[in-house]
Amino acid sequence: MITLVILATLFFHFNEDRQIDFEFIQIMSFVLLAYNIPTIIVLVNYYKENRDTEFNIDTQLGKINISKNGKLKSYEISEVKFSIYHLGTYYKNRIDNAARWKMLNSKLGYWELEFNNGDRYFITNLLINFLHKKPIIKNTKFKFKMIQLIDKTDQNQKANLKFINEKKIIGKFIKKFELKSEKELNEILNNKTKYQKEVIIAVEKILQKKKKTLGNTV
Repeated sequence: MITLVILATLFFHFNEDRQIDFEFIQIMSFVLLAYNIPTIIVLVNYYKENRDTEFNIDTQLGKINISKNGKLKSYEISEVKFSIYHLGTYYKNRIDNAARWKMLNSKLGYWELEFNNGDRYFITNLLINFLHKKPIIKNTKFKFKMIQLIDKTDQNQKANLKFINEKKIIGKFIKKFELKSEKELNEILNNKTKYQKEVIIAVEKILQKKKKTLGNTV
């Protein structure tokens, strides 16, 4: 909005007619809307998830009370299986000091909670502001996204998908490097920092296979 005011002021300053240019207003309105679209989408996503949810946590009693669609459930904090804060990439600055710019949607985030009995909730900061506070649950993990839309994919499913994808990538590198000599493969291992981890795993597997084949031949 500040940018819009500045640009409008400059436009009218250099516009000799000093007339309102509706085309200019339309263009700037479109720019302003486009800039806000990610935030609007996230807000709608959060509202849909938490519109019938009430969340209350009592750290002194060690209790978490969650009401979803009128059904109230009470849990002990010790019953939490895992706790994840999903935040905007801006907050990754706390880890690497990369000086990322703060966007409008950076102020939005959600808290993924799963309990030992399998109950799973997505608590957005429309209900509780946890962005600037020390994590309430010990060993809370942090995940960072450009747009913090709620991802309801099961954590075990995510781990399996990651394993499958990693296995496919390693397989591709094995095909790519299997004809290289041991000397070339060892050079890659001696410069691990220059390669992604899947390359290193693939090279190690190839070398193991070569040694095994050589041992069987002898």
